[in-house]
Order: sequence, then structure tokens, then C-alpha cells
Amino acid sequence: MIRAAAGSWSGGEPEGQAAPSVSLEEATRIFLTWPRALIAAVVLTLVLGGRGADFLLLVLGLTLWVSQVAVGAGARGLGLSYRFVDDHAFVGGRARVEVTVVNRSRWPVPLLLLDLRLPEGVHCRFRRVLTLGAHAVHRYRFEITGLRRGVYRLGDTRVVLSDWFGLFEEIADVRARGRLVIYPVLPDLPEFPARRRLPMGPRRDVSSPFREELPVGLRPYQSGDSLRSIAWKASARVGNLVVRELPPVRESATWIFLDLNTPDWDPISRRELTEQAISIAGALTWDEQRHHRPVGLAVWGALQERSLYGGEGTSKPDWFRLAPRSDHGQALRVLELLAAVRHAEGGDFVGRLRQDGQRLPWGARVVALVPRDTPELWGLAAVWVAHGHPVTLLVLERRMGRPAELSGARVPQVLEVHTRDGLAFR
Repeated sequence: MIRAAAGSWSGGEPEGQAAPSVSLEEATRIFLTWPRALIAAVVLTLVLGGRGADFLLLVLGLTLWVSQVAVGAGARGLGLSYRFVDDHAFVGGRARVEVTVVNRSRWPVPLLLLDLRLPEGVHCRFRRVLTLGAHAVHRYRFEITGLRRGVYRLGDTRVVLSDWFGLFEEIADVRARGRLVIYPVLPDLPEFPARRRLPMGPRRDVSSPFREELPVGLRPYQSGDSLRSIAWKASARVGNLVVRELPPVRESATWIFLDLNTPDWDPISRRELTEQAISIAGALTWDEQRHHRPVGLAVWGALQERSLYGGEGTSKPDWFRLAPRSDHGQALRVLELLAAVRHAEGGDFVGRLRQDGQRLPWGARVVALVPRDTPELWGLAAVWVAHGHPVTLLVLERRMGRPAELSGARVPQVLEVHTRDGLAFR
């Protein structure tokens, strides 16, 4: 049998771990060249016409037997394993892979062809023709290039076993499965006003729900303290000037909402613009993590894994949420989710925003990537702003402008995304 094993996906330089083996009999059998040997015997008999044919047929029979034994022993003793050194790469980047071919039998493998077959979206040219001696081991290293973001199942290999004379040949497709994540492109983000409110600290917002009677402590007045920080009632009680000590400034979390509901996008530009939205969401996450700020993601869509045999949907359309965290692993979790997600039908984006807005802590920053700014979005975002949430709407298709019924300064920040001369927010 031919055993195929996929390595563990822990990154770095891990040791390959065996997955369930796949025998040649269980693989997709394409061609077994018994007829070639039989045709050779019949043709040789007819040509010789009986003159010395007995001896030659004996030699041919012995050759056929040796060839059959060699191919059979090679199929039973051949081991094929992949070790994926890198479990992820960015679009245009490369992931390192190591393949090990082992002959465990006492017979040599006359001719062996390995042809790695990859799904659309990743590229590699790994094709080797080799001969394996008894108990021989060959290792090869190569690189796979990511052409398009996604989660890919890799390791499908076409294996061809043949004897020295070409009389016996077996071809089979072996499925040794590994997993490779291609992260989306992260563009350079232009600067845009980052509206933030700090829920505590000396920089207080007028709409903060925290009352003036909620300091963490009091201390005696010192020269240079602001008169606004003096606790007058407490000073009157103790007979000396005391000031309020506020907690240290704490950055509030950023929530990124991504609308991938299929009907919300123009069918002509849907694929291009949703890819831009996904890339911008990844770049925003990476930027927040670089500044050690907690960031979370909520996206509507369907998760999909790609293989040699087409897309394999792994989930039904749904909302996928990653709670805000500030560690480096959060950025990788967000990027992996963005690599797997696809647009899908059935998501009520405004309804989800309204539902999530009821449980966001005060001061949480909201960035929503949408195809267009509808009056419903303007109204909902204005309510969020009034409740202490800095809101930014990034519009990718068409900016409609502020509705006439909304007046005053408490409106969301709405920016249109332009990519003609590089990424820009206007």
C-alpha cells in the first residue's frame, strides 16, 4: 500500500505527524497496465511463429513475473508524507513544504513519478521521477505560492509506479491532506481622524456616563493641580484642599463590522469590492494590534475551504464574531477568519448592528465597512454616537450623504473609499 501522511500545522519547524494512512487500493485507481504485458506476449508469439518461441516466452514470462513482483512490492512498501513547515502565508507569499518518500520493502522501486496537484488559487510545480532502493528515503523541499486568499486543502498527489521495462504500471490519486491559509493583502492605510472616547482618565468626554463622584481616591492638593480636579465637598469635610484621583487612561476596544450580505452589493463589482473590504478590515485589525489596542470583528458570510475538487463549504451563512482582544494572536485569528469568509445571502446587516449596539460597552469604537450609507445606517449610527460610541462608516460603492432629517453635530463619520490612486478615504 501507499501510505500518505499530512504534517501538523503548528508553524515554525514542526515534526511531521502521521495522519490516517491511505492505501493504493483505497485511492482512485486510474490505470493498471496488464494488457500491455499480454499484448507483448501475443505479438512476440505471432512474430516468431514457433521458431524458438518456447524459450523466449519463458524469458518473457520470467520478466513479467519479476516486473509484477517489483511493482507490487513498491506499492506495498511505499510511504509518502508531507510536512508543512509554514501553515500560512499572505497573498503573493510562499509557504515551505517538505515531502518524504520512503521505500520500506526489501525490493527496490524501479520507477516512481510524484506529481503534486493543487487547487486553483495556489501554485507550485512539484514533479519528480526517481528510483528508490530497498529501505531508501528521499526528502524534497519546495515552496507553494499563494495567488488568492483562502483556506486550502493540499496534498493530493498523482503517483505512478512502473517497472524497468514498462510492462506494468499503476497510476493512482492519493489524497494526503494538509491545510494552508492564505491571508488577504494588507494595504497601507491612509490616515483618517480616529474618533475615540476614553471611558476613564483625565480626558473626559461630555457624554461620558461616569459621574463626577466616581474617582478612585482622593489626595492632598499639590501645586500645579488643576482647579477642576479639586473635590470641594470633600475639602470642606476635611478642612484642606483635596483633589480627585482618576483611573489611568484606558483605550476602549474597536469593533469592526463587515457587511458581506450578497444582495447589498452591486452584482457587477461585488467580487472586487468585497475583496477590498476584506483587505481593509485586515489592515485595520493589524494597525490596532500594532498599537496594542483590543480589536474585535463581526462579519456576515459563509466559511469555505478550497480543494482540488472545488469549493468545499464548511459552514452555513451566519454571523461570525471574534470578541475584542489585544494580544498578537488576535490579529492572526482575524486574518484567518477573513481568509475563509465568502459573501452570502440572508444577512440583515442593520438589524445585527442594532442588536450588537445594545451590548457594546461605553466608548467602544465602531468601524463599519458597507457598500453604501443608507438612511437606516445614518440613523442607527447617530443613536450610537449619542450613546458614546465613536462611529466611522467606510463606504465602498457610493456615498449618499447625510439624510435631511438628521441635523446637529452628533452624526457618524462617513468616509468614501477610493482606490484610483492608491487607497484613500474621503
